[in-house]
Amino acid sequence: MKQTVDWHSHWNKPAPGFHEGRVNAYLQQYIPLFKLQQGDTIFMPLCGKAVDILWLSGQGFKVVGVELSRVAIEAFFEESGLEFTQRQAGKLMLYKAPNIALYQGDFMHMEPQILSACKLVYDRASIVAIELFNRAAYKKKMLELVPAATPMLMVTLSYDQNQMTGPPFSVPVDEITKLYQPEYQVEMLRNCEQIDERPRWKERGLESLIETALRLIPL
Repeated sequence: MKQTVDWHSHWNKPAPGFHEGRVNAYLQQYIPLFKLQQGDTIFMPLCGKAVDILWLSGQGFKVVGVELSRVAIEAFFEESGLEFTQRQAGKLMLYKAPNIALYQGDFMHMEPQILSACKLVYDRASIVAIELFNRAAYKKKMLELVPAATPMLMVTLSYDQNQMTGPPFSVPVDEITKLYQPEYQVEMLRNCEQIDERPRWKERGLESLIETALRLIPL
C-alpha cells in the first residue's frame, strides 16, 4: 500500500500515540462474545507493541501479529521479558515466542497460510491507522488472509478531521459498515465520548472524539 505516514519515525518517539500501555478494556469485556477455545488463533493487524498480545497469550490463545516497525516489535519483547527466536519468513521477519508469532514488515506481504487457523481478528488500532485511499485494498487483503467465517472485534474513532488530521484517522461506523459489506454485518457494542481521556488531542484543538467498539459478524 502507498502511504504518507512515516511509521518508522512514529515508533522512534518516546511516547508513540498509538500505544495504550495497558490491556484494552473493550478486549477484556467483549472477547467472551466470540466463544473462543483455548489454543485458538487471534490475528492482530498493525499490532505495535500492544500489551494485549501478552494478555491474550496468557489467556491461552495463540496470537499472530503483523507490524511494520522493527522498533515496536523488539520493544514488545524487551518490555515483556519474553525470549524469542527470529528468522526470515518470505518478505517478512518472524519473531516467535510460545503462543506468539509477530511478523515484521508490510501487512500486504502476509500469506494466507499464516492465518489459515485464525478464529478472530482483533483490530484495536489498525483500521484507524490506514489512510482513506488504502482502506479498500486493506480490506481486500484481510479477506484474502483470514478464513471466510472469521469474526472481528474492532475499535474505531470518529472526530472532525478539520480540527486534527491524524493518525489515528477518523473512520466513522458508517464508513466501516459500507467498507465491510456484503461480507460482514456490523454490530455496535459500545459508543462513547473519549475527548477528556485524551488531553494531548484536546490541546491540539479537538473538541470531540467518539470511540466505538464493533463486532463484525461474517454473513
